[in-house]
Amino acid sequence: MKSPGMKPATDDAMLEQAANWLTRAREGMDDADRAAFLDWLRERPEHAAAADLVSRAWEVAPEAARQGGFKAPSFPSAVTAPVRRRPVMMSRGFVRGGLALGGMAAAVLAFWMVQPSEAGFATGQDRREVALADGTRVWLAPHSRIEARIGPLGRHVKLESGEAVFDVVHQSRGFTVDARDVSVVDKGTLFTVRNRPDRPVAVVLARGALEVRQGGSTLAEPRPGERVEIVAGKARVDEIDAEAAIAWREGRLLFSDCTLGEALSAFADQGAPRVTLDDPALAKLHVSGAYAVADLESFLSGLSSIHPLRWKRTGREYEVEPR
Repeated sequence: MKSPGMKPATDDAMLEQAANWLTRAREGMDDADRAAFLDWLRERPEHAAAADLVSRAWEVAPEAARQGGFKAPSFPSAVTAPVRRRPVMMSRGFVRGGLALGGMAAAVLAFWMVQPSEAGFATGQDRREVALADGTRVWLAPHSRIEARIGPLGRHVKLESGEAVFDVVHQSRGFTVDARDVSVVDKGTLFTVRNRPDRPVAVVLARGALEVRQGGSTLAEPRPGERVEIVAGKARVDEIDAEAAIAWREGRLLFSDCTLGEALSAFADQGAPRVTLDDPALAKLHVSGAYAVADLESFLSGLSSIHPLRWKRTGREYEVEPR
């Protein structure tokens, strides 16, 4: 059985469709209806959020109706509807005609409860911590840019460039980060997403759970401590020190037996000056330790104390050569 109404393309349409489903549940569903309702809820995370919002809209409607001099209809309290909160039924008269606040419909009331918010954030040479409208914390690496929309049915962030760590507030509304054609669907999580030129999109999961999707298909569901890189439409999953991968948000870089080339790339991602290696073979040297993002010279000095090389400053950049 098809969903009532047309396939939703907007928040308004999804709210209307959720109201239709809940009304049908009140009137009684057969097995086919219930299966179709479940399919609709699973189709998109926004659908479950829409059902939740419409239910909560009815919860506040009786009080608004009393204030407006209207009489709210009474409905049976028991119905099987798989939403995250206890479902509350409403009539088509309430959904479409409206009871409270001068004929406000359930969809409008739901939007009144959760106002959409749109914002963009960008960094130059420095890192930045920001808070989204839902309370989610985001740390932006240098030269990064995001666009965020927190709506009543879903939370969406586009990582246009750079890298960002997300500490997501758990809610019934889904939280999605898009980077190029890759989508990261969060489930109450601490994770980082990288979108830098000439490198694959990468996701590191530090805590919680998420899905990495492309073209509507799930490519990976990493566990905490795993990194996902998307190469040619396929997911490459590796174990990684997740805390080290997000340590830059605190102004530190942690290296555990990585190559010098990888370490210098990590410094560059955090806005450090360019370092030129006179001998390309130096890039394969292995390094370990904890270093301040803003103190590249201490890193180079420590490096030269354990490896046969020396470094010098040339204007705003640095040069490393064999000893």
